[in-house]
Amino acid sequence: MEYWLATSPWYGVILWIILYISDYYLTLYSARGFREIGHFQFEVFELTPQYQKEVEALKPVSKLHITLLILYSLLILFIWWVTKRFLPFPWTYLAYSFYLGIFLLLEVAVHIRHLRNISLIREIKKNGGVEGQISYRKWFSYRISAFEFYMFSVLFLILAMLYFSPFFLGGAIMCFATGFKHSRLAKKAKLNPSPAVEAQT
Repeated sequence: MEYWLATSPWYGVILWIILYISDYYLTLYSARGFREIGHFQFEVFELTPQYQKEVEALKPVSKLHITLLILYSLLILFIWWVTKRFLPFPWTYLAYSFYLGIFLLLEVAVHIRHLRNISLIREIKKNGGVEGQISYRKWFSYRISAFEFYMFSVLFLILAMLYFSPFFLGGAIMCFATGFKHSRLAKKAKLNPSPAVEAQT
């Protein structure tokens, strides 16, 4: 599969576009679903800071999302061109696969989390099984997210070593970097809680 993805830039770009668009709309679906079932309250649901306002408002079209979709797609094409232009085989394949893993496998990890949320929402809507309410503080959401990304990083790293795969290595590094970022955001949120949270404590 890695070799197939590396034979043309369009395979990676098309997969990236599909994953990036579905990521945004699955986020909106989950945010709306959690509001409807009423058992879960989040100080912040969307953990990517630049998208928090759009998701909170459940905006079906985001100018920022469209802009980043175009820019990242062009970046993938640019990386393909640079590796083909300046690197000899097999380094061109190895480098492009590594960068493609950075883009695609982070989205794979995010989509697995989306599927978990969607499964939970549908199960509660259909069969119940949850009573009362639970509130997630921002720092707690970031900390749980960081742990999950670290676990995906370990999984992708194991696959990278087993298959000598630059594609999975890229995903492992990106998931670790995202986990580290969320760990830092968790510490920042805990040290500087929002005024509403301070009023509750």
